[in-house]
Amino acid sequence: MKKKMAIILSLMLACSIGATAVAAPSPTLVQTQTPGTQIVIDGTNANANAAAGQAATAGPVNGPSSAVAPGTSFTVDGQQVDPSAVALIVSPVSAAQAAASVQAFSNALTSGKTQVFNFTGRNDLSLTDAQNRVRVLSNVVVSLQTADGRKVSQNGSISVTRRLVDVLGGVKLAAGETIQALYQRADGTWVAVPVIVNNGVVSFALPSFTGAVNVIFTAAVGSSAAEAAAVTSPRT
Repeated sequence: MKKKMAIILSLMLACSIGATAVAAPSPTLVQTQTPGTQIVIDGTNANANAAAGQAATAGPVNGPSSAVAPGTSFTVDGQQVDPSAVALIVSPVSAAQAAASVQAFSNALTSGKTQVFNFTGRNDLSLTDAQNRVRVLSNVVVSLQTADGRKVSQNGSISVTRRLVDVLGGVKLAAGETIQALYQRADGTWVAVPVIVNNGVVSFALPSFTGAVNVIFTAAVGSSAAEAAAVTSPRT
């Protein structure tokens, strides 16, 4: 039942982020800090999670741990391929990679120009935890490839599930906190994407990308989105 529910939630998320092909530009990220105050970044847990050496997971892109929104296409070397030929791989990162991700995210948050965007469809989005910190919990790389290792591009939306315990890595969320996921685009900017936390499973949606994307998870003030409200997000 838990696996079936995860698949359903994952598909709902994938559809939510890919539902509108033409959308208004996303608003910039809303945070809980008072403007002008220093942003405190805590990547301790991300580094510890990386050091723990979690195993990579692999499976079909439209399978038990992921879902594909209707209308999503996959291409390899310019040729469209069937989703059944595409594998989705979620890989852990090294401690050095986790530290680099935390630093890159910190640089984006403190940049003089907008480097973090809100594609969740929520106006009340926050990335800070109950102590007003930006706390990065864990970091993975999500990639798409064929059986012979060729990179796959997806145009549309997919949704991926992970166990909540793997995202948290031993951390307990405080009252009023939930999980937020962000991925890093090729231009170095970061995008907050729709997330559902339900029954020990974290589902997050990813819009169009090629090959692989870097994904981080933060502890954030807000309610746990156990229901999938319809959202629209611009394609990247």
